[in-house]
Amino acid sequence: MENQVNTQQEMATLNEQFGEFLRTKGIVAKFKLAFANMGASLEAQREADRARMEEIKNSEENRQFVQFLQTKGFKAKFNLVIENIKKGAREANERTQAQIAATKARTQASIDAARNVGVAPVYTAQTLEEEFTAVLKSKGLDGKYTVVITEE
Repeated sequence: MENQVNTQQEMATLNEQFGEFLRTKGIVAKFKLAFANMGASLEAQREADRARMEEIKNSEENRQFVQFLQTKGFKAKFNLVIENIKKGAREANERTQAQIAATKARTQASIDAARNVGVAPVYTAQTLEEEFTAVLKSKGLDGKYTVVITEE
């Protein structure tokens, strides 16, 4: 909806600019008007780009890049890069171990599920609630909805 409103506003602006262009007399005046409109459009785009760049710079994800940009001197930048590489290597081992553990858990769950093929699953209120919660979490809705299942 918002995109459609922006498109309608842009079309109105373009129609207004084109009407003004058509009313302008003389080829030199038409070129001046066209270049003035392009300049205004370019400046507006630059401002939007600057705002977006500041937003990106200030985000937590780019903390190291901003720190690199603010560091003065080649030697200091080199040392900063080396420190970030060392820190990344230390964290990579932990992330790898966590990924291995998660993969092992999924593999074990798949093995258990394969062993129980043909066996009717036993559902309890707790297992159903856990499965529904897992589905909500996978969809990113766990903060918005909660599931409570009671057995009667």
